[in-house]
Amino acid sequence: MLACASMTVWGFASNSAFASISPQMPTPYEIPVSKLAGVGPARLKALNSLGVNTVQDLLGVLPRTYELKSRKPISALKTGDQALVVGQLLRLKISGPPGRQRLEIVLKDGTGFLKLIFFQPRSVAYLKDLKTMTELTVSGPVTSFNSVHQIAHPKIALGNKAREWEGIWPIYPELKNIKPGDLGRLAEVALDFIRKQRPTEQFDSDTLRKLNLLPLFESYEAIHQPKALFASTEKHPAFRRMAFEEIYQFQLRLQKHRKAQQNSKAPVLPVVDAKKLFEQIMPFSPTGAQARVIQEITQDFTRPMPMLRLLQGDVGSGKTAVAASAALHMKEFGYQTALMAPTEILAEQHHQLFAELFGESKVARLKGSLKTKARRQALEKVKTGEAQIVVGTHALFSTDVEYQRLGLCIIDEQHRFGVEQRTALRNKGRDGDKVPHILAMTATPIPRSLALTAYGDFALSVLDELPPGRTPISTHVLKGDPIQNIGMLADKCFRNNEQAYIIYPLVEESEKLDLLDAETGFKHLVSLFGDSQVALVHGRMTADEKGLAMQRFSSGQVRFLVSTTVVEVGVDVPNATYMIIIHPERFGLSQLHQLRGRVGRGSRKSACYLLSDKFFLGDEAYRRLSIMEKTQDGFKIAAEDLAIRGPGDFLGTRQSGLPIFHHCDLVKHADLIEPARELAISLSP
Repeated sequence: MLACASMTVWGFASNSAFASISPQMPTPYEIPVSKLAGVGPARLKALNSLGVNTVQDLLGVLPRTYELKSRKPISALKTGDQALVVGQLLRLKISGPPGRQRLEIVLKDGTGFLKLIFFQPRSVAYLKDLKTMTELTVSGPVTSFNSVHQIAHPKIALGNKAREWEGIWPIYPELKNIKPGDLGRLAEVALDFIRKQRPTEQFDSDTLRKLNLLPLFESYEAIHQPKALFASTEKHPAFRRMAFEEIYQFQLRLQKHRKAQQNSKAPVLPVVDAKKLFEQIMPFSPTGAQARVIQEITQDFTRPMPMLRLLQGDVGSGKTAVAASAALHMKEFGYQTALMAPTEILAEQHHQLFAELFGESKVARLKGSLKTKARRQALEKVKTGEAQIVVGTHALFSTDVEYQRLGLCIIDEQHRFGVEQRTALRNKGRDGDKVPHILAMTATPIPRSLALTAYGDFALSVLDELPPGRTPISTHVLKGDPIQNIGMLADKCFRNNEQAYIIYPLVEESEKLDLLDAETGFKHLVSLFGDSQVALVHGRMTADEKGLAMQRFSSGQVRFLVSTTVVEVGVDVPNATYMIIIHPERFGLSQLHQLRGRVGRGSRKSACYLLSDKFFLGDEAYRRLSIMEKTQDGFKIAAEDLAIRGPGDFLGTRQSGLPIFHHCDLVKHADLIEPARELAISLSP
């Protein structure tokens, strides 16, 4: 059997990348499927319920595999074969009560005998009156029972149909209320319909040749009416065209959305010197990458349409300094900046930094845990414009928040928020037809192919250079008893007068999962070093409890911070030199890279230790984690993580902007994404 089309999935719901066809597509493909012969009201309803509305939607329901049918004598059949046999009916037997009858036919062809079994009442009723020696053509998978070859419910026809049946046959998926055979017949009708319309090709031959794609109609013919078996559907030009068509249609919609956004207006600021802007608030000069990105942002501010820019930067690349420069630019011309973070811990860290840079009186914080009086005072500062920088969590777009003159929304860890939350924050600053600029940031390096898809309506900026002085972090995978290794590493850390993060996958012990947990780990360290040396942080604690624990660790009062992944981003403790992660096989590589980035922020040598007794040298989990030992390049790690986990898991369930692709694999077809985007930009109306 050939390598079948593993990327072919049926149905095109509203979030399908084929859900709408652009005006540039040849018009025959846009014809409603109801115009095809054989599509009556019932079948039309079934097709529409699956999102199949047009001829192109129908042709996009690809075969799940193929069968090569060639006539064989019965004596040559083997169990597992897809048989095509012509023979004479030797014996027919019906057994069982009415409505539950079983039909057995014995077929002979001069070389041997083959049993045909039918359980379906309609088949029994149709075949029970056949006469012996009637010539039959049958096809189906061969099984064996008591050393006798048989086929259950074969395809059957009177007479010799071998020439008609021989060849490569597409096998379609079983869809709700539509049989695979019916899909095949409809695909034939659709191809005939399109063929008569003499469809034109949208893309020029040079483009198709460079990308190894077939013209669209030739692709459908090759897939639905193949002349040869496919060695690989992944690389075949017809299947690549399906993937390209899907990502191209999606990119067209992104560009349409982007142009709609640009119809809004935004604050227009004068040109400034990016380097001088940075050095106004930072005691050091920007890296080349920081200066380049700040210049890109300040140029966006000079245009009347709202900026929508995604800033990617590896751990420690200086994204916050860039964001602060953008906020200063806004402040200089009388506009407010709102900075939204996904957690209160990260929001608090940003508040402290921006208060140091701009002055406590110019910065307000809004978070869910604020007491009534403090919240009222913060809201007043925001409303009057006294607060030029507003830092917080989702509370930034609460109904009682009124901004005086919001010019910029900075969204940290963009992938933690959905499109709706980003829109809600922007709408808080809407003033007539004006909306704020948006700068989204992520410390999770996203492979370019995925970034152009999930964030295709954003302009992309990348900080690909680390500031000088960042200490390299050595990484070690330690197999064995984690409890014993924790004790050994913690003792070494304590004796060296250093601090350590100790990260667990669970908050508390679980009966379902045989994993160590943070609460048990906390008690273990307390037993070794005393409660004055250990703090605990996890998501179930109140904001005040988490804040106190983090403050004790940041100030150096305690040596060890036992935590779950709530410290994944944003926490900056220069004296912390040990990152110890328990059961690292439970985390994604990019998440491990983020955790590792919490150390190495001071002048001391730092290390990350990955501890588990759940894997063995040479197994897949160990191979995956060994990547962390080999590189600190977040983009290389992200590419590997994407290949392992897939786009949905990589970005997380909160990222609602990623569509469901049926033909395009964002890893295997990464080379098609940028060309599809460029064509969509050049050809979109």
